[in-house]
Amino acid sequence: MASSKQLHIDAIQSIIPSKIISPGKSRRVNLTNTTLTQKLLQSRLRMVFYYNKSSEEESAWTAAAWVKESMSVALADWPELAGRLRKDREGEGCWEIKINDAGLRLVQASIEMQLDEFIAAEDRTDKEAALADWRDVDMKNPDFCALCYIQVTQFEGNGYAVGFSLSLLLNDPLFLVRFLKSWTEIHMQMLADGRLSKSPMFHLNYFQSPSHPKHLRSTPIDSFSSTEATTTVLFKAPRMKNDSINNYKKLASACIDEALKSPGAKGVSKFTLLVNKSDGLEIESCDIGSDLKMEESNGDANGAVKLARWEELGLENFTLMKGNKPVLMSYRLVSSKVDEALVAVMQSINQDNTGMEMFIGAAIPKF
Repeated sequence: MASSKQLHIDAIQSIIPSKIISPGKSRRVNLTNTTLTQKLLQSRLRMVFYYNKSSEEESAWTAAAWVKESMSVALADWPELAGRLRKDREGEGCWEIKINDAGLRLVQASIEMQLDEFIAAEDRTDKEAALADWRDVDMKNPDFCALCYIQVTQFEGNGYAVGFSLSLLLNDPLFLVRFLKSWTEIHMQMLADGRLSKSPMFHLNYFQSPSHPKHLRSTPIDSFSSTEATTTVLFKAPRMKNDSINNYKKLASACIDEALKSPGAKGVSKFTLLVNKSDGLEIESCDIGSDLKMEESNGDANGAVKLARWEELGLENFTLMKGNKPVLMSYRLVSSKVDEALVAVMQSINQDNTGMEMFIGAAIPKF
């Protein structure tokens, strides 16, 4: 019998950088053999961190208020997260990410489940869409659509979760990893210095009127299980000396070959490749064929595609309260394409992009 338990969205706000962003900055989105379809627009990274309450003052509501305060400061150095997708104003018909201070979305939610119950559920990874909100990007009016969401969810009892949704058109997953490491340092320093409000006026329910409904919307938790069409596999490989797009296509094809060995993975004949470079994002639609097979003698990667763990990204210490590390972390590439794979190449885990390895995420349709 289906559960009648609900997820409640209680409040939504925007977080904008604490400093004015200089105008005129943007990143190009270059498309080859494809167009920016509605399904591609929704491709994103989902990350969820689960926490037990460690003190009386700690709660999802306090965490949400502190997130708004400290992240506003952090965004001043990472304004891209607050940007928007738009058509190139120069009339070339290209797309770009306009770097501005439009802001990302902060969502406060509550869920009718205990933390331990949710974590133990066999279909937890499918239901995690409930913990990282996402509103589809409107192709006709993308300027009004946030590309990054943060959701703080209160479980029944003493647990809460912090979930992130990041558009893969905005940047690759390692960009978000680097930002989270920078932000948590700023957050913990502000907390130590007493610069985060004891009774935060930015509490998302602070100005809620008694005459208004308690929740903005409510959704059955079980309904989220039917929305996931792909499974995600993470790989790593040595960085390429020759970073031509053709070499990335071969690398992606090798990753797909390995990912198709995963239980429940469905065979595909096409994939969409996303490669973030210093001058913008490259997106190409590719057919899987013999011309994309990597050779063992390849001087760049030597066919050395290996399975990787998301834990290698180094976010095990991501915390909003001193000493309270997550009890569980979850990562997933979300793709709406049910008939082809999606591959995102992540250049380096280092801020200066000089690491010796690449990470590659592959979202594969499942039966």
